[in-house]
Amino acid sequence: MNEQKKSGSAARDITDDFLLCNRCGSCRSVCPVYPVFREEFASARGKVELAEAFFKGEEINEGKLQDIFDLCLHCMTCEENCPSGMRADEVVMTVRAEMARRGLIPRLKRLALRALGGMDNALFKLMRAVGLARRVPLHGVGGKSPLRFLFPFLGWPVDRFVPLPAKKPFLSTAPEHSRAADLEAVLPDPAAVTAGDIAIPNHYDRGKAIELIERIITARRRNLEAGRRAYFFVGHAVNHFFPEEAGTVMRVLKLLGIDVLAPKDQICCGAPVYFAGDIEGARRVAAAALDRFASHRYDLVVTSCSSGGHMLKSVFPRLFDLNADGYFEIEWDTESESFRRAPSSGKVQNEYPRAADLYREHIEGKVFDINELLAAQLGLEMKVMDLTGVFKSLDEGADHPVSQNAGSRPEPGNVEDTMFEEVAPRHVTPIVTYHYPCHLNRGQGVGWQPEAILGILPGYRYVRMEDADRCCGGGGSFTFLHPDAAEEIARRKIDAIDNVRADVVATACPVCRIQLMDMLHRRFAAHAKHRGERPVFIPVMTPTELLLEDLAPLLRPPIGD
Repeated sequence: MNEQKKSGSAARDITDDFLLCNRCGSCRSVCPVYPVFREEFASARGKVELAEAFFKGEEINEGKLQDIFDLCLHCMTCEENCPSGMRADEVVMTVRAEMARRGLIPRLKRLALRALGGMDNALFKLMRAVGLARRVPLHGVGGKSPLRFLFPFLGWPVDRFVPLPAKKPFLSTAPEHSRAADLEAVLPDPAAVTAGDIAIPNHYDRGKAIELIERIITARRRNLEAGRRAYFFVGHAVNHFFPEEAGTVMRVLKLLGIDVLAPKDQICCGAPVYFAGDIEGARRVAAAALDRFASHRYDLVVTSCSSGGHMLKSVFPRLFDLNADGYFEIEWDTESESFRRAPSSGKVQNEYPRAADLYREHIEGKVFDINELLAAQLGLEMKVMDLTGVFKSLDEGADHPVSQNAGSRPEPGNVEDTMFEEVAPRHVTPIVTYHYPCHLNRGQGVGWQPEAILGILPGYRYVRMEDADRCCGGGGSFTFLHPDAAEEIARRKIDAIDNVRADVVATACPVCRIQLMDMLHRRFAAHAKHRGERPVFIPVMTPTELLLEDLAPLLRPPIGD
């Protein structure tokens, strides 16, 4: 991947990207959207041609243009594979930005974006007020939705899984400041584990268990001596839909000896507004977020939302013109027959005079995805992973393509699905595979770290699936606005999971998690039940959650917040 793109310090002019596209069509072979439609407009090449016509002022149906440029998952696969280095994803964003300037964002979409304003916004408050909230954890497994009677009106299948927000968001109950020193008595002595004084589950790899404890103790000692403090930037989706995940991140950071700040005044990073093309709206949200960061003291910022981390690392600098790749208006120069930037008037600096300094002081160089931080803290390195699943399906396991000894089964009583059955405790090492979120892998350059974490878990065997880095079809709002296309895109991903006979699927993005929970539920639970077969429930967890789950039998409970 282009290193400039990952670092957020690129000195690129978007007008050059139009010149870089040589119409070779390489993007069509990797684009997850193109195979669904098999039309040129669905490819990056087709969008670039339409963008050129749009900026040249050619007559184009605005509604059609909006529809076409909505058909992009922002997975950045085309950019990663473009032989000439053309950034089609940025071209798409530039067109969306121009349409927003011209007031071409549909009214319904504008209303939805306003409803998402603020961390605990009106939409979630309304849902909780009328009882549309769950009271038990999701367990990483999809199920029936109480709103499924509405799905046909939205063009969704009735067995689709759409999670309800938790009864209480994470930030409403989490302490704002958690001290790592409070967990001093939790970690065991590695010698006790070696000597067998601490019971280890039968399916655990004892060597890995000892190594993991030693790595954590080393990191904990180092961080406590340094007095490190992390600002946990939670994000919308994790705060409302996966508060259990947020709690796990907080506990793991404390185990590592890092104090945790979870300020209740933090707000959204602006990703939904930004990807809709409303650059001015995204700047307002980002500027407000920077003000909140500035009111706290910390050494690093930790995220568990891949899009949130991508925004902080790469998009914020562009929004405030901290580099030469900021957002700008494009003009077509009829005399030179070329694109050029519209003259800059310093508008951003005038409207947000503190933003650049706040970013450099409080954000730049301090943002880490939790997987990125864990890998660094535990001293992990990129290794060659088990590629068994890439070449063939595993021969062991039950008759069903997915093992019946799944590792993290949901408990009966989940209000969103009452089909769960009692299951026997696992007695063989369960298989975990990993799906790469695009905004973490390509957006932040964090690829091998989650796999390395999964590789050291004593209670799991990690097997990489085929096309692990291929987009799952989530793409923020894409899965809801284009459900048929999203399902078709996800089919290849679910096939890959099926082929490795995974007991658990790991990922590190809340939107990917929702998408995978939905698609796995449909294929292996809902559809199986319709066929009269025993439903199988495959959890979708984060590497951090699986890490804490594996540590739990080795710790001295309870692990407080």
